[in-house]
Amino acid sequence: MVQPYCAAFLTITALLCLSTCLPNARASFEPSAPLHRVLERLERQSDRYDADLSDLVAFPSVSALPDHLPHLEAAADWLAERLNEAGLQNVGILPTDGPHPVVYGEWLSAPAGPNGTAPPTVLIYGHYDVQPVDPLELWETPPFKVVKRDGYYYGRGVDDDKGGLLEALHAVEAWLQETGTLPVNVKFLLEGQEEVMSPHLTSFLRQNAKLLAADLALSADGGQPAADRGGLSLGLRGVVGAQLEVVTSGTDMHSGMKGGAVANPNSVLAALLAGMHDPVTHAITVEGFYDDVLPMTEQDRRDVEAYGFDAQQELLELGLYGHVGEQGYSVLEQRWHRPTLEVVGMSGGFTGEGIKTVIPARASAKISCRLVPKQTPQDILEKLQAHVAKHCPAYARCSLSALGGGAFPWTNPRNSLALAAAAEVHTAMAGGKPPLFLRDGATIPALAAFQQELQIDTTKFGWGLSEKIHAPNERLLADMYDKGRRAWATILERLAVGYGVFDEAAFGTAPAGEDAAAGAHDEL
Repeated sequence: MVQPYCAAFLTITALLCLSTCLPNARASFEPSAPLHRVLERLERQSDRYDADLSDLVAFPSVSALPDHLPHLEAAADWLAERLNEAGLQNVGILPTDGPHPVVYGEWLSAPAGPNGTAPPTVLIYGHYDVQPVDPLELWETPPFKVVKRDGYYYGRGVDDDKGGLLEALHAVEAWLQETGTLPVNVKFLLEGQEEVMSPHLTSFLRQNAKLLAADLALSADGGQPAADRGGLSLGLRGVVGAQLEVVTSGTDMHSGMKGGAVANPNSVLAALLAGMHDPVTHAITVEGFYDDVLPMTEQDRRDVEAYGFDAQQELLELGLYGHVGEQGYSVLEQRWHRPTLEVVGMSGGFTGEGIKTVIPARASAKISCRLVPKQTPQDILEKLQAHVAKHCPAYARCSLSALGGGAFPWTNPRNSLALAAAAEVHTAMAGGKPPLFLRDGATIPALAAFQQELQIDTTKFGWGLSEKIHAPNERLLADMYDKGRRAWATILERLAVGYGVFDEAAFGTAPAGEDAAAGAHDEL
């Protein structure tokens, strides 16, 4: 049963950051006896969890490549079988309006609270599709075979997001195995199109709103700023993609016989793209691009300062020659609070080894714009189209069309119940250090879609360090894979406590033949 937000959440404690930014979050807590047993079980079954990661990563479920659709379907089949095995009910592979299905499962028999209060329902989100692996030659290990070395798992999707969704699944399974029940009701929604901007997710949510009704959502997609310090995300940028096409003739032409007297689409394209940024301030020059952008607040600036971003260290880590961005904003302010216009692909003429002396008939570019509140994908697309139409020379034909579904920016209320529970877990996992409040320049389309279509807020609860995701040699710190499972097991209990429905007596003991918990888990 879906419950309204509780008026009172958790006892206020003395940690200044938590008491100031999340007045309902507690700095410390004592896990229940059932949770102790669940955590112990998670430790015992770690080999099984490694095998799951290897099995799931082995599917090359690249949503951007149509010929990989059979692999996406196979991954969905594997997940559905694994949800069933874990004890989830009403498991199914549900169609969308596109080729990539959603895997669904639920468990809705959590015990009521001491006063008969119905437990909340938590929608757990993740995605099983991954990015392409090119350039393949830069991988040091096979991308679809998990290799564990030097304390890391390597492979495409180990972090984004196959490892993340498995952490949530393993935690739910351990609760059911150990106690026969869960502290809260759960519904899993695992999609196969996040890496192509979830073009059919909104319509899927609209068509299945009753099935997916919940009080809140937790996202297994996401990451942490450091292994020893957690972070709570207050927002993500949205995105809109576009394809810019320039045509200057009906055929390719000899660059000597015709060159100098005919238009070159590469030159037209380069001028159009260069003209979209001011060469001095690096501000975007597309007319009206910033019209709906909200100014930063003083709290926003405090969050940026508290994060302690080291711009010089990033230059060294990434091999950058310097940071370039909109004047008047720091690197982190640009990423968290300002929109972008990036050229992410270009094509025109001969691009193979050597040279072909031809003037091409057409050239194209792919553009990605990251959006901030209150920008919308459609409005920005229309402004890009107007800009191209205005600046296209008479001797060329220029067109700009949408590429992908687009996604709205997402923000998370600072005082949400799930954020308070997550803050408790992060603080416990970090030995008493409260989490940082941050925003992320990336995009997870589902989170804004949940707000719009299901009217629920989402808390990001991923536990990877986002190391080389989308790049060769993606990796996941083994300790974070373990920590993520324990964190997911813990937050299920903390949410039940927060809603006032956790009754320790409702949870059974370990099945016969199982070892009892060997000790307290004061350090989660």
